[in-house]
Amino acid sequence: MIYLASDIHGHIRLEWLKTQLNKLPLTDSDYLIILGDAGMIWSRTEHLEVRAYYECLPCKTLFLDGNHENFDLIYEYPIKDFCGGSVHQISEKLYHLMRGEIYSIDGNTFFVFGGGFSVKKLTGSSPVYVWEQEMPTEKEYENGIRNLGKVGYQVDYVFTHVAPTNIAESISVKLMQEEKIINDYLQTISKKTNYKKWYFGHYHKDIRTGSFVGVFESVLRLGE
Repeated sequence: MIYLASDIHGHIRLEWLKTQLNKLPLTDSDYLIILGDAGMIWSRTEHLEVRAYYECLPCKTLFLDGNHENFDLIYEYPIKDFCGGSVHQISEKLYHLMRGEIYSIDGNTFFVFGGGFSVKKLTGSSPVYVWEQEMPTEKEYENGIRNLGKVGYQVDYVFTHVAPTNIAESISVKLMQEEKIINDYLQTISKKTNYKKWYFGHYHKDIRTGSFVGVFESVLRLGE
């Protein structure tokens, strides 16, 4: 079974996640996928209990990046092949799903594209934790197009942190120009790709519109 959560933000929502996962019959054949802003790899010295919690879960935990991650630390981990795509392998039970990759897990295929823009970069609030890597590179955009082309733009599910432009606008989100580059890219992907459902995080509320599902207040089973 594959379960989906989003925007845990390290220790901030960890107790909430524990409560939700305690209700589920997790096994070592299950996967928990966090749709960005996991925050489990944040510091070498602080909140180490966050990563320790995920390590102790019976399932594997996979996460795509959001706009609140310590990219410098994540990118120190080795790149490995995992379920048909490239990952940063944190440990035997923790994996960072990389942008533009396609994975085959539990009989389903997934296109993954993380990234987003930090408002703190605009507001100048303190402390400011911003990494340039939060925004995708041209190489990562091209990687996504290339990999989708290899499978004829056909996958079972799409996992992203932010939503395509039309979905973000439909939920009354004021699009930031800096982030709209990703929104527009995903909008193009959504028009060209066949998929069952598209899951995203970022907006800190549960959203359902057509085949698009925003995840925040619930841990969902894949397909819900």
